[in-house]
Amino acid sequence: MLLPLSIRSWNLLTGFLLLVSLACSSLPFRASSKDESSLPPTRTPLPTFTPTIQAEIAISIPPTPTNTPVPPSPTDTLVPPPTQPPAAETVPTATPVPPPTQAPAAPPPAEAPPPTEAPPPPAAPAEPQAQNGVLAKISFRDGRNTYAVGEKVFVKIEATNVEGGIKPFGILGLTPDTGNFQTSWDNYQLEGGKPFTHEDGLAFTTPGNHKLWLSICFSTKDECQGPNGNWVRFEPGLDVIVQ
Repeated sequence: MLLPLSIRSWNLLTGFLLLVSLACSSLPFRASSKDESSLPPTRTPLPTFTPTIQAEIAISIPPTPTNTPVPPSPTDTLVPPPTQPPAAETVPTATPVPPPTQAPAAPPPAEAPPPTEAPPPPAAPAEPQAQNGVLAKISFRDGRNTYAVGEKVFVKIEATNVEGGIKPFGILGLTPDTGNFQTSWDNYQLEGGKPFTHEDGLAFTTPGNHKLWLSICFSTKDECQGPNGNWVRFEPGLDVIVQ
C-alpha cells in the first residue's frame, strides 16, 4: 500500500502548488512609487449583453410590375426588336416519278376500201385537125417557150395537103394574140401529100402569157387583103411566156 500512498501524496502536492500559483497570479501588481504615477489607469470593461435569440427583421420587398411597359426617355434610342432568323431553306426532295404507262395498243388497221376504177389517163394534147383539106402546125424551134420582151420567138411551120392535087394559097403567116399578123410566105401552092416546111419568128413587146397560131388564106393575095379572103387559123397554137 505504500505505492498508492505516494501517488496520492504527489497528487496532493501538485494540487497545492497549483493553488498557490493561481493565488499569486490573482494579487494586484505593485510597482515602485516612482513608476506608479506614470502608468495609465486601467478601465474595467462593462459587462455586455449578448442576446441569445436573434431578432427577426421583417424585410418588405416592393412588388415588381409584370406587364407594364416602361416608356423610353426622349434621349433614349429605340432599339428594334430582334428579327427572327430566316427559316432554313428547305431542300427539295426528289419527287418519285411514276413508271411510264404502257402505250395503248394501236387499233388494227382498217380494211382498205375495195379498189375503185382507175381514173382515165390525162387527155393527150389536141392533135391539129385538117381544115380546108390541109393539116398544119407550128412548134418552137429552140425547144423553149419563155422569152424576154423584144426577143424573137422562132417557130417551125409545117403544112400538108391531105386532100390531094394542088391547093394554092395567097398568104401563109403567124398570128399573135396581139393582132399584129406577120406574113411568112405568099402566092404559093401545096401539093397533095407533100409537106411544106418553113421557119419564121416574131417578137412580143409586152410581158405576160401570150398565144401564137399559124394562119393560111386560101384565096388570092389580093382577095386575102380584103374582107372576102378565105382565112383559116390552125389550132391548138403555142403558149408563149414573155418576161
